[in-house]
Amino acid sequence: MANESKSGHKCKVTLGANTVLGMGTWSWSGFTNNMLDDTEFGTEFDDYVIGVTNCGKITFNGNFKADDTTGQDYLRSCMLNELELTSLQLYVDAVSYYTPNSTTAVGGGLPAETPVGHVKIESIETNFDKGALGTISFTAQVCKSPLRLI
Repeated sequence: MANESKSGHKCKVTLGANTVLGMGTWSWSGFTNNMLDDTEFGTEFDDYVIGVTNCGKITFNGNFKADDTTGQDYLRSCMLNELELTSLQLYVDAVSYYTPNSTTAVGGGLPAETPVGHVKIESIETNFDKGALGTISFTAQVCKSPLRLI
């Protein structure tokens, strides 16, 4: 059972206990190490050292909900006020989710002493078409620490 595939129909995006209404897709680009070129003149092969880690970006989108005050409107407010979000949760099923790292203890795929992190809303895009439902998409930067799987 541990190697089972996951169906997306139970996925959701929440801010703590509040579901962000309308969301139908989310993704996290994961984290990557910046590689710094340490090659010297006269060497035959490239050499690199690891620099800082980029914690990735989160994107999520779905149907626009004009009166979602605890979800879409709150995210809009976070962007405009440059707030750091720690309560964002990206569910992979009914119980497991990715969230900004909130502890320096080991767990969730992260080693002990991993810094506490947060996300910042980077952009919001809203689209309307007279022949379809309005859509909205959010992009957020993960800061200081990769997401933790709970």
